[in-house]
Amino acid sequence: MDPLTPEEERLLADLKDALAAAQHPQRQLIVANAQDAFNYGDLEDELAHLVYDSLLEDDLVRSVRAAEVSRMVVFECQALTMELELRGREIIGQIGPPGPATVIVETSDGTLTTVQADALGCFTARASDPQGLLRFRVTRPGSSAITEWTYGPKQS
Repeated sequence: MDPLTPEEERLLADLKDALAAAQHPQRQLIVANAQDAFNYGDLEDELAHLVYDSLLEDDLVRSVRAAEVSRMVVFECQALTMELELRGREIIGQIGPPGPATVIVETSDGTLTTVQADALGCFTARASDPQGLLRFRVTRPGSSAITEWTYGPKQS
C-alpha cells in the first residue's frame, strides 16, 4: 500500500481535529473507521456492514434484557453473514454460509487473535480489551471479508 500523500495526511488531521472539537460520544469509533477509509490495506477484502446491534433495540426490549451483559451484533456482506455474541472478553461467533474459515479478531490497541471456525462456521475467541474497538477479518479459500469497527459489549 502506498503511503498517504501530504494532502491526505492534512485531510485526516483536519478530520481528527473537527471530531475532537465536536466531542462526539463515539468519536473513537468514527476516527477508526475514517482512518480505515484511507488505510484500507487489502482491497480484496469485502466490507461487512453492521446490520443488527442489540444496543439499538427499543427501550422495552432493552429493559427486559437489562440483566444481560452480552451484546449481539450481525455483520453482512455479499460473501457472508457473521453473527457475534460479545460477552466481556469472550466472543462467540457463527459464519454463514457454514464452513471452515480463519477469523482474525483485531482490537484498537493492535492486538490480533487468530482462530479457526469449524465446519459449521462456529468459533470462539477472546478480546484483549472488552471495552475497546473490535473488528473481524474472515478468510476462506477464494474470499475474504472484514467488518467495520464496533465496540465491545460494555460501551456504546
